[in-house]
Amino acid sequence: MKIIDSIYGEFKVEPILEELIKTKEVQRLKGIHQGGASYLINIEWNVTRYEHSVGTMLFIRIMGGVLRNR
Repeated sequence: MKIIDSIYGEFKVEPILEELIKTKEVQRLKGIHQGGASYLINIEWNVTRYEHSVGTMLFIRIMGGVLRNR
């Protein structure tokens, strides 16, 4: 699985993380806004919990975190 993030760029995700990302629990995060209803005021603030979670995983990877930490 390849992930393209607007901040961190393009990454290939390990199969175990791909399985996790594809679960209904993680996919559900796509419908939850990180900043609550603030996106109604400014569309640029439209970040979901899914995007935040994936971005955090990529950040840990960039910082040298091992698979277990991600």
